[in-house]
Amino acid sequence: MSKERTNKAVKPNRNSNTHPRSSTPHQVESGMNRVLLFALLGLSIITVLAFLINMARIALQKNTTSTPSEETAAVETMSSDTGVSMRNDMYSVGNNPTDLQQEYFQKLTDAIKSQDKAAIAEAVVYNFVSDYFTWTNKDGNYEVGGLQYIYTPDIAGFEQWSRYNFYKDLDLYISQKGREKLIEVQSITTSKPVEKAPDFAVTVWDDPQTKREIKYESYEVNVTWEYTNSSDANSFPTGARFFVIDNDGRLEIAEFYDVESIKEWEASQSATQG
Repeated sequence: MSKERTNKAVKPNRNSNTHPRSSTPHQVESGMNRVLLFALLGLSIITVLAFLINMARIALQKNTTSTPSEETAAVETMSSDTGVSMRNDMYSVGNNPTDLQQEYFQKLTDAIKSQDKAAIAEAVVYNFVSDYFTWTNKDGNYEVGGLQYIYTPDIAGFEQWSRYNFYKDLDLYISQKGREKLIEVQSITTSKPVEKAPDFAVTVWDDPQTKREIKYESYEVNVTWEYTNSSDANSFPTGARFFVIDNDGRLEIAEFYDVESIKEWEASQSATQG
């Protein structure tokens, strides 16, 4: 008895949400994960290559830097308006600098590049005088100029002293006379050649019972200056003798005396010797 082979068609159930040969949600998710994995792997490879290329470029730039002047230039900041140096590897120009301050700061930067200590000492004094003795760019006696040029351990004490001495009347001048009547250093002149002075001794207290003396290489700088914009300029100092020391490679003002004090001291010395 032969059996007839019958083919039965399979009807899809229209009421069912499944269809023949369709992917399951798990399969779709697995495929997407593989694509994301390959994408992240490719991105990681590109990032590593970019990092290695950048490191090689930096190393090449360092190898091409050879002279001290080029290294100094690398840390120098220039004003976009004037092209004048505003910062070097030792100092920065003061707040709201006058044209004269900017000019002298450029000279200081040039002196540092030349590595001439006498020239640096003179430029440090010029920058201190042009900032400290100028009031037109100050807002009150709390804003003492030129502090960065003072011997570092003495900055706080010198700032406090200045507020009760040279700067004590600044607020009064601003309120009663107006900013246009304030003093501003117009020019500075070196009155005698800069000389290397005897080592400058500084007493340091390690504790209340222990003190020691440190000696620094020093330079004597004598300068005079003139003011502008003030009818009271004759009431203010117009010259001083400065002692600038080498504090671990940074030249700073350790001491200075105004011209009148120097004259009085020299007169007393002459009288004693006579």
